[in-house]
Amino acid sequence: MKKILQLLLATLIALPTTNGWAESLDKLVPDCAEILGRMKREDIINMELVNEAKGIVILNVTGFSIGIGGSGGDGILIAKTDKGWSGPVAITTQGGTLGIDVGGTDNDIVILLMKDGVVSKWGNGDHFSSASASAVMGPKGGATLDASMKDRDFNVYIWNKGAKLGVNFGGFDVDINDEANADYYSKPMVSAKDILNDIAVVPEAKKASMTRIYDLLKSK
Repeated sequence: MKKILQLLLATLIALPTTNGWAESLDKLVPDCAEILGRMKREDIINMELVNEAKGIVILNVTGFSIGIGGSGGDGILIAKTDKGWSGPVAITTQGGTLGIDVGGTDNDIVILLMKDGVVSKWGNGDHFSSASASAVMGPKGGATLDASMKDRDFNVYIWNKGAKLGVNFGGFDVDINDEANADYYSKPMVSAKDILNDIAVVPEAKKASMTRIYDLLKSK
């Protein structure tokens, strides 16, 4: 029995941790800067559409191939405010397919949130279903925009070793990582709403890593 228990414990330790609660913003912010920087360098993301966005989600999503299981990811949410972009909110996503229509287990995703109400839903940690939000691939690089692109709920960009086969939007849950947010802002009761409304601001000692993301969001 003792050997069985030891084997079970070893197996549990070897399993991946549940997405969301293991990642700190100190790690997520530079990781997300790398994701955004790569997409901008490779002319994947349309910067004119970025300028129109009300919020941005940057995620690394891991999961099984579509049709076998769901997916989950860790990342950040930021919102456009009167003063510019807000500080980061640590989030996780679980279940569904979240715009991934490619096989594999490691996908970098940038989601442009085009409406204030959609930003609020993310900040509230809501559930999204295929019936409650429109998610499609955003126009690449310098492609010309039309009004419909700005009126979508989401414009999704995916990087998976260059494989981009479209969007399979099956619904997902958004969870706010309160522990990571409290640690980053040194405020035990900080809320996602306060962060997204620029009431809670990025601490001075942590501004350098966020400045890189803010610079990447500029058109030039």
